[in-house]
Amino acid sequence: MYNLCDSLYRGNVLKQSVAILDFGTSKITVLIGSRGINDSICIDGIGVCEYAGFSRGMWLDEERLSSCIGQAISAAEDRARQKIDKLYVGVPNEFSKCNVNDLCISLSKKRKVNEQDILTLRDVGNKFDDDPNWTLINIQPVYYTLDNERKLIEPVGMTSTKLGGSISYISVRNDFAETVRAAVVAADVDEIEYVSTSLAEMLYLFDDHKRDRCVMLADVGALGTAFTIGRGDGVCVQNYFAWGGARITAALADKFSVPLSQAEKLKRKVILSLEPDYVPPADEVPPVIIQTEYEIEVNNEIKRFGVTETNTVVRLEIERFARYIEKALKYCDYDYPEYTPLSITGGGLGTIRGAAEYLAECLNRETESVKPLQPMLERPQLSAALGVLNMVLLSGPCGPGFFGRVKRMFSKR
Repeated sequence: MYNLCDSLYRGNVLKQSVAILDFGTSKITVLIGSRGINDSICIDGIGVCEYAGFSRGMWLDEERLSSCIGQAISAAEDRARQKIDKLYVGVPNEFSKCNVNDLCISLSKKRKVNEQDILTLRDVGNKFDDDPNWTLINIQPVYYTLDNERKLIEPVGMTSTKLGGSISYISVRNDFAETVRAAVVAADVDEIEYVSTSLAEMLYLFDDHKRDRCVMLADVGALGTAFTIGRGDGVCVQNYFAWGGARITAALADKFSVPLSQAEKLKRKVILSLEPDYVPPADEVPPVIIQTEYEIEVNNEIKRFGVTETNTVVRLEIERFARYIEKALKYCDYDYPEYTPLSITGGGLGTIRGAAEYLAECLNRETESVKPLQPMLERPQLSAALGVLNMVLLSGPCGPGFFGRVKRMFSKR
């Protein structure tokens, strides 16, 4: 049986593969990957299985969940031509919770901060091990402080009489973990470990400098959106609401009385910046061609839909999405900087050109689209899965679990 801690050579390159599982709102994705040259990610195998998804903390079709997980695992193993022994499972916001503790410990005298001080601070703030319904999976620093109260991310080696900090603790809901574990064991995988998808995605999509200022991410899937605010190396706020790209598809299908499959094709043609009512000057050179219709092919037949009517439907749904974001921010108990831009990723809005710009108008907030920068993998719907894979590869599958990686994971900062 293949051991993830064994070395696998392909040519002269030392290769070590790990396997992750990501729960999207409509698809389960399993990736087997390794670290390539220039810190890139090499995908050795991928398995994808469509499923009913989840909503309000419940699986929409729990009876088929196990078989869907098994299909995704099997497909990834077949493509990678290797057996998965250990699987790292990304936990969606819907099945996890985040608590941030601000705390401080005395060092008894002025001296250099060491790694044990970091672990002691982390343990002092850990009040979450006794809950029978939740299990702690990730501990990360938002920031640390020393005598002068200056916020920093790497205090080891600095001199101080005290060590404080804001520490993020993320837990998985036990019924989620038990359900997934049973399915993974049924797929003949020996070990399983859970990591926070929102944490992994934040660390993957944003560099150190952006995270230190604060980041705000909405990963828009087909059926729902994972909303996360993070700072430093920790998650400060996480939320989930049931608005996804399928809302736009359904609205288009209803407007034009077409099947969902045709509405999905139409959605992928949308360009919100088009202005079909614009009348160019008669002497404009070169002459401007105004697009007034979208065209899609259905059974070798071209169907046409008005740009104005289509874009109006899409804009209305994006306005509804904006209200979800506004509500999440209204009830947010974390004091984030007001200027923090909103970043969007995921497949729900990723195919609609101009969606980020229109959302920025609705929110009166700077908004940008983000996606993986890996060659051949620059798709927003892969942000979460690649984030989990990247986090595991950074940590190393053979060392201690993610509990012990408060400093070590990001010591390069």
